[in-house]
Amino acid sequence: MNEISRSAWLNALKVKDKLDEELNGPLNMQMDLAQTMLFEAAKPKTIYKVVPREELPAAGFSIERHLEKCHKAAVLAATLGVGVDNLVRRVQITDMAMALVLDCGASILIQQICDDFEKAIKTELSGFLTSRFSPGYGDYGIQYQGQISELLDAPRKIGLAVTRDSLMIPRKSITAVIGISDVPVKGRLAGCDECMLKNKCELKKEGKFCGD
Repeated sequence: MNEISRSAWLNALKVKDKLDEELNGPLNMQMDLAQTMLFEAAKPKTIYKVVPREELPAAGFSIERHLEKCHKAAVLAATLGVGVDNLVRRVQITDMAMALVLDCGASILIQQICDDFEKAIKTELSGFLTSRFSPGYGDYGIQYQGQISELLDAPRKIGLAVTRDSLMIPRKSITAVIGISDVPVKGRLAGCDECMLKNKCELKKEGKFCGD
């Protein structure tokens, strides 16, 4: 990967993609520098494992619907490494604006890495596969991040740990589940109605949802 999506990055910064060039120029230069810094700091690592459906740490309406007709699942984890966390903390001391650009860029970068990792997984596995679904979507609780991490032995294998409060360390990390079936399946995006954050979601206030 040699570029972080600018449109997604600007969206994360809540900046419209097509601003006046004179106004947007300095930000683009800042993003150029941030991208270079992130690529130097990041040490991405990924891991996945296929498990029987009954061994999957999962409960909730959203994940059950997503895995309907699936008899197995691929659990996965990905992280940018502690270097990115250290970079953001270091820059926060002197330049909060740049730290925000770095933080948003890192969030987009880990998503792009997961997109590529998901594609790679799907080339290796047979059967019909759903898209990935992460703890925190819908009513699939974030507490399952720790259980997925343990199932993958992620602390030892890729340096990804989860605290008792279900926070991932390094911060720019993702855990997820991909359903595997013998029959065609599409999976299911979590709807706003079953989401635990539906009453205070900033995306919903903007007329968007996390599936965007």
